[in-house]
Amino acid sequence: MSDPVFVAFASQKGGSGKSTLTALTASYLHYVEGVDVLVVDCDSRQYTQKDYRDHDIVVINETPALKKTFMNFYKRFDKQPYEILYSTPATAIEQAEEYMKDYPVPKVVFFDITGTINDMDLVNLLARMHYLFIPITTDTGDMKSSIRFANKVMSEMIAPGDSSIKEIKLVWNRIPSRKKSKLCELIDNYLEELQLSSLNTVLSNSARFSKDDGGMAARPTIFRSTMMPPDKQLLKDSDLPELVREIREIINV
Repeated sequence: MSDPVFVAFASQKGGSGKSTLTALTASYLHYVEGVDVLVVDCDSRQYTQKDYRDHDIVVINETPALKKTFMNFYKRFDKQPYEILYSTPATAIEQAEEYMKDYPVPKVVFFDITGTINDMDLVNLLARMHYLFIPITTDTGDMKSSIRFANKVMSEMIAPGDSSIKEIKLVWNRIPSRKKSKLCELIDNYLEELQLSSLNTVLSNSARFSKDDGGMAARPTIFRSTMMPPDKQLLKDSDLPELVREIREIINV
């Protein structure tokens, strides 16, 4: 069996949506497209992926309609929910490799990473990634942070050849519309000067990406879940399938 592809959604600071992107992409690949994945949460300060998984368990168990949907899904889905490991930048690779000694090797290992490029443990972890996706928003502070982070990775790690990173892409996230704004296009032009680029697909600033209805609606639904595929109705006009398709083309999975 071939070695897994190491993919990271990473940022210097919280709030850019990298944990949501990790969960959405991993779940769509695993539950919709049948690609075996493993998720490693490297942010020991908060472990957002754990929060997502714990929330999913509670909501599914306490909402009869969702529990029925969950049970029906697993009657026809021949895989278990993907595993989430809770680690640190210093131990993430070793922990993932130890896990894969005892369990089937996944096609993709997603790493949820937050930290500064001045942290050597983080730098060493980033250097082991094959593909790096950095969320960027139109908020001035977040935008500058994402560009600065991506530029440092490009100039100090990729350009000198001191890493396993094959490609780095920024991901426009939480955009007012489903298409790139004039500001996005302007920043994309600036990124080219830094030998950087963004994905063609953007994700809009929609509530569906960050939460579910908690079982309170007449027809309870979940979009972002670590245990189920996104609701088909909510999937419409979300651009998540397009995002995953573009990512798959890049990582060759």
